[in-house]
Amino acid sequence: MCSVFKIHYHSPVLFKMYWWQFIVILNCSCLFVKAAVIPDSDDVEEQGLYSKSDHVTILTNKNFDNKIYGQRNAFVIQFYNSYCGHCRAFAPKFKSLAAELDPWKNMVKLAVLDCSIEENNEICRQFEVMAYPSLRYLHENYLKGNGNVGDKFHPTDTAEKLKTQLINKMQNEQTMGRLRFAPPLNIASYSKLTDALGKTPQDVIYTFLIFENENSTVGSEIALDMNDYEHIKVTRVYDTSELADSIKVTTFPGIVAVTGNMEPTILTPKQTKQDILKSINTFLKSKNYKFPLRNIEHEESTISMHQNGAISHDSNVVYYNDLEKTLKTSLHTEITRHKILSNEPLQALIEYLNVLILAYPFRGNLKEYIVNLRDHLSSKTQWSGSEVYDLVIQLERAHAPVFSADLDYVRCKGSRAGYRGYSCGLWTLFHTLTVNAAQKPGKEGPRVLKAMHGYIKNFFGCTECAEHFQAMALRNRIFDVKDNDKAVLWLWISHNEVNLRLAGDVTEDPEHPKIQFPSVTQCPECRQDRGAWNLPAVYDYLQKIYGAINIQDARPTKSAAGSPSPLSNLDIGMLSFLLIHRLWRDSQLLI
Repeated sequence: MCSVFKIHYHSPVLFKMYWWQFIVILNCSCLFVKAAVIPDSDDVEEQGLYSKSDHVTILTNKNFDNKIYGQRNAFVIQFYNSYCGHCRAFAPKFKSLAAELDPWKNMVKLAVLDCSIEENNEICRQFEVMAYPSLRYLHENYLKGNGNVGDKFHPTDTAEKLKTQLINKMQNEQTMGRLRFAPPLNIASYSKLTDALGKTPQDVIYTFLIFENENSTVGSEIALDMNDYEHIKVTRVYDTSELADSIKVTTFPGIVAVTGNMEPTILTPKQTKQDILKSINTFLKSKNYKFPLRNIEHEESTISMHQNGAISHDSNVVYYNDLEKTLKTSLHTEITRHKILSNEPLQALIEYLNVLILAYPFRGNLKEYIVNLRDHLSSKTQWSGSEVYDLVIQLERAHAPVFSADLDYVRCKGSRAGYRGYSCGLWTLFHTLTVNAAQKPGKEGPRVLKAMHGYIKNFFGCTECAEHFQAMALRNRIFDVKDNDKAVLWLWISHNEVNLRLAGDVTEDPEHPKIQFPSVTQCPECRQDRGAWNLPAVYDYLQKIYGAINIQDARPTKSAAGSPSPLSNLDIGMLSFLLIHRLWRDSQLLI
């Protein structure tokens, strides 16, 4: 409400003066109040691997219902995990497709939801997302309901294959009476030109006949690309129809432009979709056709530059921040993603908590919290994902403080969002567990490896990464490891095998290349002549780095260059990695 001023009347002159002052102040006051009202918008500029400039709708737990349900257009939603390497590799393809399909947005939109964000986890459970990235098609006017989780799209390795899958889906949708507002995508056979144009609306000036086979998607794609061309129609025609012979179309896909007075003009572009569309546009330009206005955004990519003297952290140190941030992410977003948790996954979770209780370098209230969580989860044979999440939060509050405030990665922090982070933290966590379990009585190290295998198989958010790990574990005989020291070295060898496979991959952080660790700089005594590994020195190094007494709080230090090596870390790693595998498999050194 605007302020009310009490004005004392003294004279007509004074009254007028005060009155105008009152009007000015009143108007200014109301403007300030109006300006202070901030619209409550659920739009998100950026989250995870995507921003609005990528031509995608960014979904969150707050805007999902409003953005998705009851909409006039259909959606293809990508449920992804921002720390999943496969999702990071897929992101450029999905962005490229979204930009290409931007003219289709009044019919179908591409959307993304980051399931690694804790607040989004409930939606991912509702849609029964267990692999990343997961793609779902939701038709127009979609309704919210327990069984309504969309139609699954098969994972593809290229954007082009995904586009083909989407076109086939849209064709099928029209046969079921949906997508009526989209151009007709059906294909038919005609003997006469009048038959092909029989149902053409009167306001259509030009009809483009696309002659192709039934399995081709070119005609449908052209129709969808031109959906906002006014007074234009695209019709798909079988390449085997009589009309093709009568008009003398001899190359396929073939294209014929037909005017309102039934005059056909054969266009002879190359057979790619891009060339066909270019040929159509050239024809329309010659007719002085007025093309639709489209918003074309030119985005400049921002590259984050590394500056000399920037604050960094010792790569030979494990920080509590990395361990706690990883553990919190694991408990908040990964173990809670199952819609129903029972049988093998539940047992794998309980054993994961058991090895944490056994070998994690606890401080504060964290151990009591983990023990309490383990005991509660052991009391039932089945839990829903939402029940597990509620339990995690409830016990965390009951034992607060459990984690450090303002947690962020330190040693595992990537140079940009999407690099390193949780995957680095998970390796760090299990290295820490194997090393500290090896210091316990008995043979607890192999138990950690088995728990790690169970966790990655059932909970790790990167599906492709989990499959690679399981294949490697089987190949390297993880369940045959019997001794504590061999468990420590097994995980080290396996980690280096993954680094070797991913070196130079699109998911690699350019400022943190995947080398064979420890490098010569990190541990000179870990290398022998010609780069072979000195296993006792490696074992001592791992004990020193991941041992509980050596884990530190984050303390920034200035970067310092190490002494150069005549061989690169990757060269040395490749030589020594192959050598150690030969020794290990020939003599069964580690089992």
